Amino acid sequence: MASVSNAYLHSVLAFLNEQGIATTEIKCDIAQLSSERIAMQIYVDLLNFGAESTELSLFGFELGKHIQARDYGVLGYLVESCENLAQAIDVLMRFDALVADIGQTQLSATDTFAHLDWRPLSIDCKQMVLRNTTAWVATVRKILGETLSPYQVTFSFALSAEEIAQLKAWFNCEVITNTNENRISFDKTLLALPFTSENKAMFVALVKLSETELSQTIRNSNIKQQVATLLSATSNLQGCEQKRIAEALFMSARTLQRKLKAEQASFSDMLEAERKSRLDNLLKHNTIAQTAYELGFVEQSSFTHACKKWFGITPLAYQKSLSGLTNKMAK
Repeated sequence: MASVSNAYLHSVLAFLNEQGIATTEIKCDIAQLSSERIAMQIYVDLLNFGAESTELSLFGFELGKHIQARDYGVLGYLVESCENLAQAIDVLMRFDALVADIGQTQLSATDTFAHLDWRPLSIDCKQMVLRNTTAWVATVRKILGETLSPYQVTFSFALSAEEIAQLKAWFNCEVITNTNENRISFDKTLLALPFTSENKAMFVALVKLSETELSQTIRNSNIKQQVATLLSATSNLQGCEQKRIAEALFMSARTLQRKLKAEQASFSDMLEAERKSRLDNLLKHNTIAQTAYELGFVEQSSFTHACKKWFGITPLAYQKSLSGLTNKMAK
């Protein structure tokens, strides 16, 4: 079922409160607002109520501008190891469903531009799209600098001339409405723009989320699934240790170990499973040394030992077997 996280929805409530609107005044299904996941329709209703009660026709845009780390949960952890914007977008796309499973994101590129499309799962999508689009740009600006601007932003719905002018002023680019897609277009070279050490420090700061707002959700959720999600969303597994994962989930390594054991799991087994799931694709496109690095092995000999344990053969022999299978399928 399409839904949003508790933190993502409660940031809307917090914004409404800042506008002088108390929770008791909200004309939505309040009973659901304490759930870990909230149905998309409740979220849509809340956004529409916000636009009406605040008399802000671009309510979603205002929300997106004020996006905070806590709204994205463990976003900081997921992007801290990224080397550039391309990797960050990949991580954000995979993480997006955990925050708000209410649309589909796709990245495409031409020789000159990259295009980030978002297709909402609701027809009543104006405020959702405005928040999502604005939040993407606001987040990237926090990473790469406030002066960064897209080449063009398009929306699938109509907006007034006044609304378009307001959006143009903030996005600092052309804004087109009534198109076939909700899209952010930007210079393709930005994908390879490296994150500086200052940016890395900011990622660490993003990880230090409000424990009081996030820890309760984490305590009540499936820890095994949380760990699996973090492992799968990490661009490479170098330095992906139990202590690091535990810190991202606001607990000690020992507590994480205990919680996983209660679910008949262990971090070492889960890391091994993640490594095995990535192995074939990595070996098809990389050297053995690079594959070992991507899988988080400090020494290539450790990778060799693991491969023999999994398949009874060396990484080179396994790589050749993959190549042989590919050749057979091609015939």
